Amino acid sequence: MTKKHDLPKASAELEHLAGRLQAQREQAEREAQARRTATEAMGGGFRIAVDMLAALAVGTGLGYMADRMFGTMPWIMVAGIFFGFAAGVRNMIRSARRMDAQRSGSDDETG
Repeated sequence: MTKKHDLPKASAELEHLAGRLQAQREQAEREAQARRTATEAMGGGFRIAVDMLAALAVGTGLGYMADRMFGTMPWIMVAGIFFGFAAGVRNMIRSARRMDAQRSGSDDETG
């Protein structure tokens, strides 16, 4: 059985423990938010890389097919590589702007 003079001491200890628990919860939430931010950034980077590779592959493939059809090897394919690169850079800029707008909380995704 507890004594009456032990209750204030126990109450103070419980408040101290509650404060420590709250601090640990806040720290865990900050760490979770940091992980989410890093994961979103990595995903955006991979998306940009895949967009660039896809644009290069499409430009090269279309150029190769046109070269085979017209018998102009490799000139249209070279032009397709440059057009694919330009399309990839354009997609990369658009994706970066979109990610920046989402990060800043703005709804402006034009550009």
